[in-house]
Amino acid sequence: MKLTIVGCAPAYTSRPGRVSSCYLVEHGQTSLVFDLGQGAFSELSRYRAPDSVSAVVISHLHADHCVDLIPLRHFVKFERGGRGPALYGPAELRSRFGKFQADPDFLAEFDGGQLEEGSFTIGELQVEARRVTHIPDSFAFRVSPSEGSGPGFVYSGDCAVWQDLLPLIMPADTLLSEAALGAGRDEGGPHMTSAEAALAASAGGASRLFLTHVLDRNDEAEALHAARAVFAVAEFAQPGMTVDIR
Repeated sequence: MKLTIVGCAPAYTSRPGRVSSCYLVEHGQTSLVFDLGQGAFSELSRYRAPDSVSAVVISHLHADHCVDLIPLRHFVKFERGGRGPALYGPAELRSRFGKFQADPDFLAEFDGGQLEEGSFTIGELQVEARRVTHIPDSFAFRVSPSEGSGPGFVYSGDCAVWQDLLPLIMPADTLLSEAALGAGRDEGGPHMTSAEAALAASAGGASRLFLTHVLDRNDEAEALHAARAVFAVAEFAQPGMTVDIR
Protein backbone atom coordinates (compact mmCIF):
# COMPACT_ATOMS: atom_id res chain seq x y z
CA MET A 1 0.00 0.00 0.00
CA LYS A 2 0.99 3.60 -0.55
CA LEU A 3 -0.29 6.57 1.46
CA THR A 4 -0.19 10.08 -0.02
CA ILE A 5 -0.84 13.13 2.12
CA VAL A 6 -3.05 15.28 -0.10
CA GLY A 7 -4.06 17.72 2.63
CA CYS A 8 -3.26 17.83 6.34
CA ALA A 9 -4.37 21.27 7.48
CA PRO A 10 -6.90 21.78 10.29
CA ALA A 11 -10.27 23.54 9.93
CA TYR A 12 -8.55 26.80 8.95
CA THR A 13 -5.01 27.86 8.12
CA SER A 14 -3.22 30.98 6.93
CA ARG A 15 -0.38 28.91 5.44
CA PRO A 16 -0.49 29.12 1.63
CA GLY A 17 -0.63 25.82 -0.21
CA ARG A 18 -2.19 23.92 2.67
CA VAL A 19 -5.55 22.21 2.15
CA SER A 20 -7.66 20.44 4.73
CA SER A 21 -7.89 16.76 5.51
CA CYS A 22 -7.47 14.39 2.57
CA TYR A 23 -5.47 11.17 2.49
CA LEU A 24 -5.07 8.88 -0.52
CA VAL A 25 -4.41 5.14 -0.05
CA GLU A 26 -3.53 3.03 -3.11
CA HIS A 27 -3.01 -0.69 -3.48
CA GLY A 28 -3.03 -2.54 -6.80
CA GLN A 29 -6.02 -1.30 -8.78
CA THR A 30 -7.81 0.09 -5.71
CA SER A 31 -7.60 3.65 -4.40
CA LEU A 32 -9.38 5.14 -1.40
CA VAL A 33 -9.63 8.76 -0.32
CA PHE A 34 -10.21 9.41 3.37
CA ASP A 35 -11.89 12.78 3.87
CA LEU A 36 -12.23 15.64 1.40
CA GLY A 37 -11.84 18.95 3.19
CA GLN A 38 -11.67 22.44 1.72
CA GLY A 39 -9.34 22.64 -1.27
CA ALA A 40 -8.83 18.90 -1.40
CA PHE A 41 -10.67 18.22 -4.66
CA SER A 42 -8.28 20.20 -6.86
CA GLU A 43 -5.23 19.11 -4.88
CA LEU A 44 -6.19 15.45 -5.29
CA SER A 45 -5.90 15.96 -9.05
CA ARG A 46 -2.13 16.32 -8.61
CA TYR A 47 -1.97 12.63 -7.77
CA ARG A 48 -4.78 10.98 -9.71
CA ALA A 49 -7.97 11.85 -11.56
CA PRO A 50 -10.80 12.15 -9.03
CA ASP A 51 -13.10 9.93 -11.10
CA SER A 52 -10.48 7.14 -11.01
CA VAL A 53 -10.74 6.82 -7.22
CA SER A 54 -12.50 3.63 -6.09
CA ALA A 55 -14.19 5.21 -3.06
CA VAL A 56 -14.29 8.27 -0.83
CA VAL A 57 -14.70 7.61 2.90
CA ILE A 58 -15.78 10.49 5.14
CA SER A 59 -14.85 10.23 8.83
CA HIS A 60 -17.39 12.72 10.20
CA LEU A 61 -19.58 15.66 9.25
CA HIS A 62 -17.38 18.65 10.03
CA ALA A 63 -16.92 20.70 6.86
CA ASP A 64 -13.11 20.58 6.93
CA HIS A 65 -13.42 16.83 6.31
CA CYS A 66 -16.16 16.74 3.70
CA VAL A 67 -17.02 20.09 2.07
CA ASP A 68 -15.19 19.30 -1.18
CA LEU A 69 -17.77 16.64 -1.91
CA ILE A 70 -19.50 19.59 -3.59
CA PRO A 71 -16.92 20.13 -6.36
CA LEU A 72 -16.45 16.36 -6.63
CA ARG A 73 -20.18 15.93 -7.23
CA HIS A 74 -20.22 18.70 -9.84
CA PHE A 75 -17.23 17.13 -11.61
CA VAL A 76 -18.81 13.67 -11.59
CA LYS A 77 -22.23 14.91 -12.70
CA PHE A 78 -21.28 17.44 -15.34
CA GLU A 79 -17.90 16.22 -16.60
CA ARG A 80 -18.07 12.46 -16.19
CA GLY A 81 -21.71 11.63 -16.84
CA GLY A 82 -22.33 10.46 -13.30
CA ARG A 83 -19.35 8.06 -13.22
CA GLY A 84 -17.46 8.52 -10.00
CA PRO A 85 -16.25 6.87 -6.82
CA ALA A 86 -18.41 5.13 -4.25
CA LEU A 87 -19.13 7.21 -1.17
CA TYR A 88 -19.17 5.99 2.43
CA GLY A 89 -19.92 8.23 5.39
CA PRO A 90 -21.94 8.86 8.54
CA ALA A 91 -25.69 8.31 8.49
CA GLU A 92 -26.66 11.94 7.88
CA LEU A 93 -24.06 12.70 5.20
CA ARG A 94 -26.37 12.62 2.18
CA SER A 95 -29.28 14.39 3.85
CA ARG A 96 -26.97 17.09 5.24
CA PHE A 97 -25.61 17.91 1.78
CA GLY A 98 -29.11 17.70 0.31
CA LYS A 99 -30.30 20.41 2.71
CA PHE A 100 -27.17 22.50 2.24
CA GLN A 101 -27.54 22.47 -1.55
CA ALA A 102 -31.37 22.60 -1.57
CA ASP A 103 -31.39 19.33 -3.54
CA PRO A 104 -32.34 16.10 -1.70
CA ASP A 105 -30.68 14.06 -4.48
CA PHE A 106 -27.48 16.08 -4.50
CA LEU A 107 -25.22 13.05 -3.89
CA ALA A 108 -27.35 10.58 -5.84
CA GLU A 109 -24.55 9.97 -8.38
CA PHE A 110 -22.50 8.16 -5.75
CA ASP A 111 -22.97 4.52 -4.81
CA GLY A 112 -21.66 3.33 -1.46
CA GLY A 113 -23.33 3.30 1.89
CA GLN A 114 -23.65 4.36 5.50
CA LEU A 115 -20.75 3.72 7.85
CA GLU A 116 -21.23 1.35 10.76
CA GLU A 117 -18.73 -0.22 13.09
CA GLY A 118 -17.16 -3.27 11.47
CA SER A 119 -15.28 -4.28 8.33
CA PHE A 120 -16.06 -3.98 4.65
CA THR A 121 -14.11 -4.57 1.46
CA ILE A 122 -13.47 -2.12 -1.36
CA GLY A 123 -11.63 -3.77 -4.23
CA GLU A 124 -8.30 -5.05 -2.95
CA LEU A 125 -8.54 -3.27 0.40
CA GLN A 126 -10.29 -4.12 3.66
CA VAL A 127 -11.53 -1.23 5.79
CA GLU A 128 -12.39 -1.52 9.46
CA ALA A 129 -14.37 1.36 10.97
CA ARG A 130 -14.74 2.22 14.66
CA ARG A 131 -16.56 5.09 16.31
CA VAL A 132 -14.42 7.59 18.19
CA THR A 133 -15.07 10.45 20.60
CA HIS A 134 -15.54 13.69 18.71
CA ILE A 135 -18.97 14.67 17.37
CA PRO A 136 -21.74 12.07 17.03
CA ASP A 137 -21.08 9.46 14.36
CA SER A 138 -17.33 10.08 14.07
CA PHE A 139 -15.09 7.25 12.85
CA ALA A 140 -11.49 6.13 12.72
CA PHE A 141 -10.29 3.47 10.28
CA ARG A 142 -7.80 0.70 9.68
CA VAL A 143 -6.96 -0.21 6.08
CA SER A 144 -5.12 -3.35 4.98
CA PRO A 145 -4.77 -5.48 1.83
CA SER A 146 -7.77 -7.79 1.64
CA GLU A 147 -5.65 -10.74 0.52
CA GLY A 148 -3.02 -10.67 3.27
CA SER A 149 -2.27 -10.07 6.93
CA GLY A 150 0.58 -7.58 6.67
CA PRO A 151 0.87 -4.18 8.37
CA GLY A 152 -2.00 -1.77 7.93
CA PHE A 153 -2.68 1.94 7.97
CA VAL A 154 -4.75 3.50 10.76
CA TYR A 155 -6.34 6.95 10.39
CA SER A 156 -7.73 8.58 13.52
CA GLY A 157 -10.15 10.99 11.88
CA ASP A 158 -10.81 13.59 14.57
CA CYS A 159 -10.66 11.98 18.00
CA ALA A 160 -10.47 13.27 21.56
CA VAL A 161 -9.67 10.00 23.39
CA TRP A 162 -6.52 8.15 22.35
CA GLN A 163 -7.72 4.86 23.79
CA ASP A 164 -10.51 4.85 21.18
CA LEU A 165 -7.88 4.01 18.57
CA LEU A 166 -6.47 0.93 20.29
CA PRO A 167 -9.00 -1.58 18.88
CA LEU A 168 -7.80 -0.62 15.40
CA ILE A 169 -4.02 -0.55 15.80
CA MET A 170 -2.15 -3.80 15.24
CA PRO A 171 1.61 -4.37 15.69
CA ALA A 172 3.71 -2.73 12.95
CA ASP A 173 0.83 -0.60 11.65
CA THR A 174 1.39 2.99 10.51
CA LEU A 175 -0.71 5.47 12.50
CA LEU A 176 -1.79 8.81 11.06
CA SER A 177 -3.27 10.73 13.96
CA GLU A 178 -4.70 14.16 14.47
CA ALA A 179 -2.88 16.23 17.07
CA ALA A 180 -4.82 19.48 16.80
CA LEU A 181 -3.88 20.57 20.33
CA GLY A 182 -0.14 20.35 19.72
CA ALA A 183 2.06 20.02 22.80
CA GLY A 184 -0.60 21.03 25.31
CA ARG A 185 -4.33 21.23 25.85
CA ASP A 186 -5.88 24.51 24.78
CA GLU A 187 -9.43 25.44 23.82
CA GLY A 188 -9.31 23.57 20.52
CA GLY A 189 -12.34 21.38 21.15
CA PRO A 190 -12.56 17.57 21.28
CA HIS A 191 -9.11 16.75 19.92
CA MET A 192 -5.81 15.20 21.01
CA THR A 193 -2.36 16.45 21.90
CA SER A 194 0.67 15.10 20.10
CA ALA A 195 1.66 13.18 23.24
CA GLU A 196 -1.75 11.50 23.34
CA ALA A 197 -1.38 10.46 19.70
CA ALA A 198 2.02 9.04 20.64
CA LEU A 199 0.49 7.11 23.53
CA ALA A 200 -1.89 5.44 21.07
CA ALA A 201 1.01 4.53 18.77
CA SER A 202 3.07 3.13 21.64
CA ALA A 203 0.27 1.19 23.33
CA GLY A 204 -0.94 -0.25 20.02
CA GLY A 205 2.52 -1.35 18.86
CA ALA A 206 2.58 0.86 15.77
CA SER A 207 5.80 1.11 13.80
CA ARG A 208 5.43 4.77 12.84
CA LEU A 209 3.38 7.82 13.79
CA PHE A 210 2.53 10.74 11.53
CA LEU A 211 0.95 13.76 13.19
CA THR A 212 -1.61 15.79 11.27
CA HIS A 213 -4.37 18.40 11.61
CA VAL A 214 -2.41 20.63 14.02
CA LEU A 215 -3.87 24.09 14.64
CA ASP A 216 -1.74 26.97 13.33
CA ARG A 217 -1.31 28.50 16.78
CA ASN A 218 0.41 25.38 18.13
CA ASP A 219 4.16 25.20 17.67
CA GLU A 220 5.10 22.18 15.55
CA ALA A 221 8.59 21.79 17.04
CA GLU A 222 7.16 21.64 20.56
CA ALA A 223 4.45 19.23 19.45
CA LEU A 224 6.97 16.93 17.81
CA HIS A 225 9.23 17.00 20.87
CA ALA A 226 6.29 16.06 23.10
CA ALA A 227 5.34 13.17 20.83
CA ARG A 228 8.89 11.80 20.55
CA ALA A 229 9.23 11.83 24.33
CA VAL A 230 6.55 9.11 24.30
CA PHE A 231 7.11 7.42 20.92
CA ALA A 232 10.39 8.01 19.14
CA VAL A 233 9.33 7.24 15.56
CA ALA A 234 7.10 10.27 15.11
CA GLU A 235 7.07 13.00 12.46
CA PHE A 236 4.70 15.48 10.89
CA ALA A 237 2.64 14.69 7.84
CA GLN A 238 3.46 17.10 5.04
CA PRO A 239 1.53 17.88 1.84
CA GLY A 240 2.67 15.60 -0.97
CA MET A 241 4.43 13.17 1.35
CA THR A 242 4.19 9.52 0.28
CA VAL A 243 4.59 6.60 2.68
CA ASP A 244 5.02 2.95 1.73
CA ILE A 245 3.12 0.70 4.10
CA ARG A 246 4.50 -2.84 4.09
